Amino acid sequence: TCGHKANIMKITDGLFLECFYEVAKEFPELKADDVIVDDLCMKLVTRPDLFDVVVMTNLQGDIVSDLCAGLVGGLGFAPSANIGDHICIFEAVHGTAPDIAGKNIANPTALLLSGLTMLRHLGFMESAATIENSLLYTLEQGIHTGDFGDKSIPSVNTTQFAEAVIANFGKKPKQGEKPSFPNKEKTPTNFKLDKNPMLVSAEMENEHIIGVDLFIESIEQPELIAKKCERHAGVKFKLINISNRGTQVWPTGSIYTNLVNQYNVRFESLDDEALTQQDVLGLYISMSGNFKICSSELLNKWGSKKAYSLAQGQ
Repeated sequence: TCGHKANIMKITDGLFLECFYEVAKEFPELKADDVIVDDLCMKLVTRPDLFDVVVMTNLQGDIVSDLCAGLVGGLGFAPSANIGDHICIFEAVHGTAPDIAGKNIANPTALLLSGLTMLRHLGFMESAATIENSLLYTLEQGIHTGDFGDKSIPSVNTTQFAEAVIANFGKKPKQGEKPSFPNKEKTPTNFKLDKNPMLVSAEMENEHIIGVDLFIESIEQPELIAKKCERHAGVKFKLINISNRGTQVWPTGSIYTNLVNQYNVRFESLDDEALTQQDVLGLYISMSGNFKICSSELLNKWGSKKAYSLAQGQ
């Protein structure tokens, strides 16, 4: 399942969703579907059994992973793995928790589970099963740190919890026992690269500039800003629209829209002709005579496809 916000973030999440289905074609034996991330959050709470693997961008995944951690007991139970082509990192989902640093009260389960994921990745299946069964047995006995568990039973500190897990090596939990699979043959990783890897999008071959968004500061009304901008358009640009806080305010807009002193002024090329960066810089310099320009963003096309979002109301 792909979790996304492509209905709003049309370029970033839209591209992510498109790539998800392109890659899914390579694995026809797997069912691929998608869900908008806010609906995903509700369903993870009410029907988590609907999902197996959820693929998300870092922005969405960082939020949803904490929600999932809450479903299983908190951040103290959530492991993570970052799998790369040459390097892998295994760590607990939670941060450094500076407020409890040095107090010996942290729940080590997330870090331990991350270590077990690393062992399995390296092929140490038997050792991973032994340690995880010991951990599950320890939890079944009611041994817990202060962040979870039966509050009527005194909690233990980090060291005591780890010692209990070690003491229970060889014991099996009543529920959820992990099977012990044979160890896998380990494959050495080559860490020496001749040069930095370079990923190049095929879309760049058909990419061309067709306009620019200029973000300006002004306390003037949209109509007056438009008149000034049109004088700077020259022979290569046309003023398309002006937006404020993401809502179009020129050539059409509502008098009831509350404005701030930050406008996005959008120029596109006449007759959809390709522009150069020098053309854009010329417009930038001309506009800077009337406005403080805070930033700019090129408007590109990939073939016939616009690679930018429209303003609300455009």
